[in-house]
Formats: sequence, C-alpha cells, structure tokens
Amino acid sequence: MFNFDFPLSPRARTYLKLEQVFKNAEKCTDFNSEQHVMYLLRCVVDFIDIVDGSSAIKIDLLKDLEKCDSTLRQFETDPECDLVVVNKLHDDIAKAKQILDNFTRQRTVLKDDPIIELIKPRFMTPGGLNCFDTPMFTYWLSLNEKEKHDRATNWLHEFDCIRVPVYTILYIWRLCANLSDRVAKSGFMQESADTCDLINIQYSKDVEAYPVVSGFQSRVNIRFLPFEKGTPVGDIPFKIAYIKSSLEQ
Repeated sequence: MFNFDFPLSPRARTYLKLEQVFKNAEKCTDFNSEQHVMYLLRCVVDFIDIVDGSSAIKIDLLKDLEKCDSTLRQFETDPECDLVVVNKLHDDIAKAKQILDNFTRQRTVLKDDPIIELIKPRFMTPGGLNCFDTPMFTYWLSLNEKEKHDRATNWLHEFDCIRVPVYTILYIWRLCANLSDRVAKSGFMQESADTCDLINIQYSKDVEAYPVVSGFQSRVNIRFLPFEKGTPVGDIPFKIAYIKSSLEQ
C-alpha cells in the first residue's frame, strides 16, 4: 500500500517536516562515506532552519502532548481499553515533556559547531563545498571514522529535545485515527470534514497515480494524477483517515 500524510494545519506541516528530517538523519550511519556525512549535515541544517522558522514550536509541542494525554484519559473509560498500552503511552508523553523542557533555541552545540557554522551558508551556493572554499571541512572529512562519529553523535543528541516529542505526538495521532473507505470517481474526491490537523491516504500500489490534496482543515479535495502524463485515471478506491490533535475538536 502507498501511504501518504498531508498536513492541514501549520503545526502538522512542521511536525511532518521534522519527522522526515529525523528519519533521513537516521539513515546516515556510515561516517567513512562522504555521501552519508553530507546528507547528515543537510539534515542538521534543515533542522536548524525549520526550528528557527517556527516561532512557537516548544509551546505547540507541549500543548499537543497535553492534548494527547487528555485523549488517552478519555479512552480509559472504554471497557475494551487496553490499560497497559495506555499507561505506556502516558509514560511516553511524560518522558517527551521532560525532554522538551531542555529545549532552547540557542542550542550551543549546533549553533557554535565550527563545521555546521562553515557548512550552513555553503549549501546555498552551487558547488559551494570544495577544497579551496572550505579547506577545514575537507580536512575534517579526512579524519578517522570515530572522530566524525563522535561529533555527529553530539549533533544527533541535540535533535532529541524535538525528535522525541514529535515522534510521540505523531504516533498517538495516527494510533487514534480511523481509516474509512472512499472512492475517487475518475480520480477525484471532495468532501467536508470536521476540523483536523492532517489526513492519511492509503491505496494499492497497483494504482499508477499519486494524490494531490488541496483545502484547509475542514474541506478537502483529493485528485489522483497519473504518473505518466495523459494516462486516463479511472475510479480509485482508497482509505482515508482524518487525524485530529484531540477528541475535543
């Protein structure tokens, strides 16, 4: 099944961007590979830019963690609720809050690291990373794997203040969502829905098309466009989940 998430609120958009950055960074494991190191640095720079561009990210994360906690407490009244699972999620939320409390925009390890300070503006310049413009970086790349791994570990540790809360929130949002069957007639569907933060779309890999979503929060248009331009698109069965930050919305 193809699985697509689409944000319908600014907070959800930021969370999904950060989630992708963290997932990309987790793939960078070979510090003898220049490609892995460069990709990791790209992730670090993206993280800094996203966080700097979100003026209230710590407040938003804390509010959504509290909403998740409240939603779980409502589930506890259901006689079929698995309290062991719910209590584990409560613990995860408490841990995420504790980790988030350590977050500050002035992340000295990332802000003051000479490698990141050197590299960050160079990503905006075509061919900006080379031995004559960035000799310190070229030298650092030649160091042994352990030295590069230790520095990269410090970078990734700085992610945790945001990574753990983001992963926790998105996991609970998705866990509490309900998928419903739909059919996109000739590849198109439009419907109104309760205000939500994001939607999840799932459909068969046999469908050679991709979904394009428009709308905002309570009204959604979904159009499946063919991968090969001009190919006709028939009726497409798919599943959709409207994902909310809390049951109270």
